Amino acid sequence: MRKSKKSILVILVGLALGAGLYALWKFLYLPQKYNRLTQKILNGAFAALDDAALAGQPIHIAIPGTELTEQNRKIITELKPGGIIFFGFNLEDAAQIKKLTSDLQRLASELEIPPFLISTDQEGGYVRRVRDGVLQTPPAMNLGETGDSELCRATGYHVSHGLGQLGINVFFAPIVDINNNPNNPVIGLRSFGSTIKAVVDCALPFEEGARLAHLAGGSLPVIKHFPGHGDTHVDSHWALPVIDKPLQELRAFELVPFEKAIQAGAQAVMTAHILYPQVDKDAPATLSAKWLTTTLRGDLKFQGVVFTDAMEMSALSKHYSHIVRPVAAIKAGADVMLYTSWQEEPPEAKAKILEAIKNGDLPRISNGDGERSALERAVMNQLTAKLPYIDAGKYLTPEEAAWYRQYGEERVAKKKSARVLYDTEALQQKYAKIKWSPSKKKGGPIWLAGRKNKG
Repeated sequence: MRKSKKSILVILVGLALGAGLYALWKFLYLPQKYNRLTQKILNGAFAALDDAALAGQPIHIAIPGTELTEQNRKIITELKPGGIIFFGFNLEDAAQIKKLTSDLQRLASELEIPPFLISTDQEGGYVRRVRDGVLQTPPAMNLGETGDSELCRATGYHVSHGLGQLGINVFFAPIVDINNNPNNPVIGLRSFGSTIKAVVDCALPFEEGARLAHLAGGSLPVIKHFPGHGDTHVDSHWALPVIDKPLQELRAFELVPFEKAIQAGAQAVMTAHILYPQVDKDAPATLSAKWLTTTLRGDLKFQGVVFTDAMEMSALSKHYSHIVRPVAAIKAGADVMLYTSWQEEPPEAKAKILEAIKNGDLPRISNGDGERSALERAVMNQLTAKLPYIDAGKYLTPEEAAWYRQYGEERVAKKKSARVLYDTEALQQKYAKIKWSPSKKKGGPIWLAGRKNKG
């Protein structure tokens, strides 16, 4: 009897030990191996960029027309940008969009630079660049008025999925600004509401649904406009908005949706060209380390990629022409600078970044104190966003690459287990019952992407 009890005890101990070792292997060793190989890919992709290509990565540009013409090939070959942003003049039907995105990615491969992040504004309602191949949705404000979080989650999911099928892998939505100023000339219906609850209850589920679709080849959602564009009375396309509030007040209101979205896992943020003099009297958020590094990356613990709003907008180009804006933005904490043009400003921005690399103002790598240089951070954050499109086989051994792909697919399969409540047909039926509020913007200047180009 004693021997039998002893044998049982030995077996139980062995089983417990085996289970513990298995748990260590599955939940510690394998994730660490995956992370180690991920870092190897990122390091390899970064090291493969010479200074000229490195200077182009933080720059995303618009291009003219609806196809990859010789003019576009020349523009992209000279700039070697990190991405392309689409506007209405680039987009026709789904077949044309698929061909253009495919041709662009093929060109990136030919140029031996990382795959492009190809982006657009697809907020829904009156702000939608893609009109074919993607679910068409009501204005955010009208979605928010339903109070239906599952409707918003499914909307984000299907918009992201549709864009991804077209080859557009980033979209600038949802807006998480709280539209608490009824005289706001630029946000209005683009916001999900005028209260914290309205925005949190719909914008955050929209982002979560879109992020879920992104795991399966959808488009990466970008929350905007940090730290909040809701309480402005001028349009940053044409003037410099000023919000004269202390940080404590902003933390209690404007920043709440951003903080909650980041806590929920948001991976991308767009900045606002707004001056908050009680936080930083010298620079708007896009150019402010106090906002992008201290508050966003520090206090809010954001670890993803930071996009700027369009760098040609008057809030920056007219009011901060005395500083080197692209270098200042990177040093402040921005990773990607969006340009709605392809001539003049983007080439000048690349030249300024390259000059800063060579004179040590933006060194390629850290100075040895353990902190990444600003440029290294910007490019590595963008490369992380590009991981789903980077060929692991370029930087790993065949055995490592095969394991990495398989393990990555298993990770995605587990995360995809969550489902949205409504399919596109059910959504369209629900949208049919939503009355669109009329657009308040009538007359006045219209921001035209590419307006600074000569032809």
